[in-house]
Amino acid sequence: MATPSISKSRIDQLLADIRAKKLAPTVIAESLAETNAGEVVIHGIGKHGEAITYNREQQLFIRTTLAGSDCILIGAAGTGKTTCVMGSINSLVNSGTIPMLDSGEHKHLPYGKVPGIIATSFTRRAVRNLKKAMPPGLEGNCITIHKLLEFAPVKYEVIDPETGDSKWTQRFEPRRHADNPLPDTIRVIYIDEASMVSTDLYSLLIAACPHKPQIIFVGDIQQLPPVFGAAILGYKMLELTTVELTEVYRQALESPIIKYATLIKEGHTIDLSGGKLIEETPKGKITFHPWVKKLSSDLACMTFCKFITVALEAGAYDQDNDCILIPFNKAFGTEEVNRSIANFIAKRDRRLVWEIQAGFNKVYFSIGDKVLFDKEDATIIEIKRNPEYLGKKPLHESVTLDYWGHDPVPRDTTAEELEDSLQDIDAMLDKVAAFVDSDEDRVTTASHIVTLSMNDSEVELEISSAATINQMLLSYAITVHKAQGSEWSKVFFILHQSHNTMIQRELLYTGVTRAAKELYIICESDSFVRGVKSQRIQGNTLAEKAIYFQGKVDANSSSYKIQ
Repeated sequence: MATPSISKSRIDQLLADIRAKKLAPTVIAESLAETNAGEVVIHGIGKHGEAITYNREQQLFIRTTLAGSDCILIGAAGTGKTTCVMGSINSLVNSGTIPMLDSGEHKHLPYGKVPGIIATSFTRRAVRNLKKAMPPGLEGNCITIHKLLEFAPVKYEVIDPETGDSKWTQRFEPRRHADNPLPDTIRVIYIDEASMVSTDLYSLLIAACPHKPQIIFVGDIQQLPPVFGAAILGYKMLELTTVELTEVYRQALESPIIKYATLIKEGHTIDLSGGKLIEETPKGKITFHPWVKKLSSDLACMTFCKFITVALEAGAYDQDNDCILIPFNKAFGTEEVNRSIANFIAKRDRRLVWEIQAGFNKVYFSIGDKVLFDKEDATIIEIKRNPEYLGKKPLHESVTLDYWGHDPVPRDTTAEELEDSLQDIDAMLDKVAAFVDSDEDRVTTASHIVTLSMNDSEVELEISSAATINQMLLSYAITVHKAQGSEWSKVFFILHQSHNTMIQRELLYTGVTRAAKELYIICESDSFVRGVKSQRIQGNTLAEKAIYFQGKVDANSSSYKIQ
């Protein structure tokens, strides 16, 4: 069967309206109700040499990008969003209108041999997925927004107004801005997973692009709204030409993960009353494992922690590459699960566990822990005592100390600890004006300095204040909100009756679509019935959901000015 396409005259009229800016902010794809004679079909070649015929909406998007207009592509899992973006990039490259990239002194961009087209996203995992699909030779053009803006730690000297003492602090800031802009040979920027990009981060990107490149947003509004603030996608949907891909391809539905994600998105409930459900094809595997009986929150948490540590020991869970998703942080949530996993790994590998005094909190980490800091994945590569800290003395690091602050092995003071105490006394005598163990000292300075290797920006960052230490979270298990924009080969998705207030269609869809190859779901048998029936963002069509975003604009009109 021939792939339907829009007529050439209709395309020409649409593009003329776009160029003349006569087109009102609307969902263009929904106005294409008919296919006329004289149609022109855009064909393409896939990454592996396969022939591609784009459907009507995909063609409209490609032609809109060729017209030089900022625009948006919306599509759920399995609708060919990535294929469409790559077709657009190939068409721009072949048009001959994009100059070669002169990256100058940019730390991360290639130089001179590739066109000035950048594909970017918020997370390293999303960028890695882009690289896999990019046309050959353009993989180096895929980069996180933070790396594109050359974010780096900047040290500042701060004078304490009370004592006159100076202290150093660090902030993570972009090197690219209005005074040091990005190269003007960057003519097109694709922002993938745009629902994860905040208005603040987008404003930093635009400030670094005074030459005003074409900006193309790509996203999936079936997912949860971002937890950290307003997403730029919501605002731009009301301003720019928006094309929605709605056809889920048969090949995509061969993946059981995509199949069930599509059922959830379309509002179909999933019956698990018959017990455990497993579906596996060459394209992936999904397992629904209902709780055998109703358990309290505490007992369910203990049961799952035992389950996942057994899976870790057996090799069924890889802490470095797999992910655990849970709706909450507290109670049966990420915090307790993270402590259990980190503690198990530390004891297995004989790692030193450190108690860090951070303000009025005590936290526990070891070198090698996976953490989330400033919304970015990171790994702890060093922990050392902070010589500026004069507050309450934490427990000494130990292989027997656990992540709840218990050390079952009583120990006498060692010579090393005695020397540490003497150094503390010397430091106190040197700082006569300091109030030892004062609230101010405990709040501002942490007992240790932690060095992080930041995965996305690929820099090392030292943090030493109580505030920054408390921002650092173990990330073996994360909330579904924090998982948006990322993808893992294998995902464990955990739901419990204590999470019922959070279990809605968008959360289920977002959690399910984080898995690329294998998804293991533990839930009550009625979770996917109750959850699918409850929508956080009302509406099924793009136009209906735009009403929600219009409300967000009205409510937050003072917080963001559309660029």
